[in-house]
Amino acid sequence: MVVGDEHHHQQQLKHQQHQQQGKDEVTHKEVKELQQEKDSKQQRKSDEQHEKDEKPGEEDEQLEGEDKASEAGGEQPVQKNEEQHQHKQHQQQHQMQKHRRPNVVVLVADDLGIGDLGCYGNTTINTPNIDRLAREGVRLSHHLSAAAYCTPSRAALLTARYPARYGLVAEEGTPTVIVHVASKVGLPLDEVTLATALSAANYTTAAVGKWHLGQRCGLLGQDCRGPQLHGFQSFYGLPLSLLNEMAGDHPFWIFPLSDPFYQVLVSLWLVSAVTLWLLKWRRSVVTVCLVLVTLVLAASWFIHTHYSFHNKIWWQVSPWMDKYMNGILMHDEKVVEQPLLLEGLSQRLVGHSVKFIADHSQDEQPFFLYHSFAHVHTPMFTASHMAGRSKHGRYGDNVEEMDQGVGDILAALEEHGLNENTIVYFLSDHGGHLEAVDENDQRVGGYNGHFKGGKGMGGAEGGIRVPGIYRWTGQLPAGVTMDTPTSLLDMMPTLLDLAGLPSLPDLLPHLSPRDLDGVSIAKLLTDGEPPASRSLLHHCGRDIHAVRVIHGNLAYKMNLVGYKWQPGSTQCGWGIGTFCSCFDIEDYDYEPELFNLKEDPYEDHPIPTNSSQYVQVTMLLKQFLAEWRVRVPYPPSQFKNVANTMHSIWLQPFSLF
Repeated sequence: MVVGDEHHHQQQLKHQQHQQQGKDEVTHKEVKELQQEKDSKQQRKSDEQHEKDEKPGEEDEQLEGEDKASEAGGEQPVQKNEEQHQHKQHQQQHQMQKHRRPNVVVLVADDLGIGDLGCYGNTTINTPNIDRLAREGVRLSHHLSAAAYCTPSRAALLTARYPARYGLVAEEGTPTVIVHVASKVGLPLDEVTLATALSAANYTTAAVGKWHLGQRCGLLGQDCRGPQLHGFQSFYGLPLSLLNEMAGDHPFWIFPLSDPFYQVLVSLWLVSAVTLWLLKWRRSVVTVCLVLVTLVLAASWFIHTHYSFHNKIWWQVSPWMDKYMNGILMHDEKVVEQPLLLEGLSQRLVGHSVKFIADHSQDEQPFFLYHSFAHVHTPMFTASHMAGRSKHGRYGDNVEEMDQGVGDILAALEEHGLNENTIVYFLSDHGGHLEAVDENDQRVGGYNGHFKGGKGMGGAEGGIRVPGIYRWTGQLPAGVTMDTPTSLLDMMPTLLDLAGLPSLPDLLPHLSPRDLDGVSIAKLLTDGEPPASRSLLHHCGRDIHAVRVIHGNLAYKMNLVGYKWQPGSTQCGWGIGTFCSCFDIEDYDYEPELFNLKEDPYEDHPIPTNSSQYVQVTMLLKQFLAEWRVRVPYPPSQFKNVANTMHSIWLQPFSLF
């Protein structure tokens, strides 16, 4: 664990002594302790200096040798001096980095299955950079997402709180994620994110890539500052997410000729247009009325053909709107691509993160980079130089391109001498999308290993068991695997702890008290010491589908529902946009399934319901659930409000080229 400390750098020349002393930013609690350390360190350094003054130091001997070589003539000593000067500069940079708070880099994959990585057992997809991260850090084998969908999972990751606490979850008949850039649904402004906390600790913060937590645009699409309202000082990326419609060509003019409503609408519009043209030189009430009627009919046509109010999935819009309204790339508050250019997107996002690292590598204050990959969410797109390299088609190409992006970011850290003072955390937001296929019926979803279920199934292990790797060179053990159950909810308290920062109440004393559902696993990562016993709730939408009790490496899981899988499988069919619904389930409330996950991690053998073990554990978990529901009442879903959820054209950010 790194605490803010004095930074001493001593340079010695022959017959001269110079001392320079500085201090990192420290919290008010550390000042007294550091002052006590100061006197003892000064005394120790004084003794060391006295010893060095009695005989020439290594540096002086080296300089004398260089002077003699220089007198002898030749170019080599000059070149050697330059190399030594560069080496000394590198050492100075290294020392400066070593004694400040660690940088933090969080790398988030999208829809990646735990079985897609070499370090988690895959032997046919090449992921050398993520595998290297695991070899150099701590690999978590029982790492859990807080939800099986993008929006709630990412909200939980950044806030360390269940999104059901603030209504960013689905209810029956609503979407499960934010579906439009121009909507009011999003992460509440009073929720504290890791970026907010680190900004308060003088970190430079940046979000790159997929956001999907609400854009918060003002009237007429101005002042769109989604991530920047949550502690990020800069943003470059997708305010929403990738959508399958972004990959195709979709005409604005939609002609559902078989629709009677459309036929009547077009007929009236044509009559009005012709009449208006005939009366165009006459200023009369009739003309004004016809203009208004024409505008109303045109608006009615647009709404009917581009919105889905009259369908069960009322929040959907036309493919054209998804591509041109939701498919945008933003740099801070400015739209820089509309529609989004899929070709080379991964390289542009990674390039921006690499530049951010380079720009801030010499800063006195540390940085926090949150890089959220667009991969491996559908639609599958890969740069031409990466396409066709995998044994698993477009999906495998996507995984390998994402791994290359991870490698580029790690290389940037190494190039600037930041490895030893940067905590890197790699994860996926939830399990792989088992049912996903492309327009050619080629499978483009992830592999969740032997865990049952996938994306969309909040209580199924395959939907929430995700890769998780922490690396901090020299501070965390290398090549270690931990099987203690952990969660994405743990990110904020863990990283604050590792960085030597106080907890949220001390770091942000002006905020109202709040309960965190995540815990620090810093001691687990550094010393292998598991956190205290805890329970984890597994939500699907607003409902709780499973609950897990954890004591050390022992974990029991009680499944409250079952999913209507296809016979002989653990998925809900095949198709573009197909996945299991949170609400198309079989209720187990009266006789839930119970599993001992240490002995049966793949949930193949439920504990018999007539056993004493079943009775005792389920009684304990049911009691916990009952108390939780009384103690933590959930607000209504934000998605339930149609006005908040629907696309609102006046909130739409536009490109101003």
